[in-house]
Amino acid sequence: MRAWVYKVNARRPGRLTGWHFETYFGYRGRKPYEMGGAGWIRSPRSWIHLRRVRRGDVFVCYQTEERRIYGLARAASDGYEDVPGSGRFNCVDFAPRGLCLGRPVQVSAPAHRRLFSQVRAFTVPSRGAIHPLGADELRQVLRALIAENPEQATWIRVWTEGRPGLHKAASRRPDD
Repeated sequence: MRAWVYKVNARRPGRLTGWHFETYFGYRGRKPYEMGGAGWIRSPRSWIHLRRVRRGDVFVCYQTEERRIYGLARAASDGYEDVPGSGRFNCVDFAPRGLCLGRPVQVSAPAHRRLFSQVRAFTVPSRGAIHPLGADELRQVLRALIAENPEQATWIRVWTEGRPGLHKAASRRPDD
């Protein structure tokens, strides 16, 4: 299992609309949730990273304009091309339910600023929507998520360990 940061922005310069992770965490369907596409993933570096994504990988869901982590998602597919044969791996499907944090983690908060400045995916500027996380970086991020959401600590650990079947109970929104 690999770990990744998936960055989205609700305000896209030069575009009419953006996207917010609340859309994914509010999704109640049973089918995997398609993420990306040609209009969203335009960075060649992100294409390279998505080519390496495998089903079961964990994604940290980061809203860039707010500098907040909203939760965790699991890849329900390998990364794939929306146009087969294009060489642009710009899509991945997320499992229908992710782990929504009760309190999104503010990356720029004084309590977390030093920690997140050591994780390359959260430094400014960083280009692209998809960024790999090393094992040490993932541990740092999870520590921050647990520090802000101690009541979800067990579920965060269980969910990221990928124990089959156990993450379904943890995928509820905190207010469900």
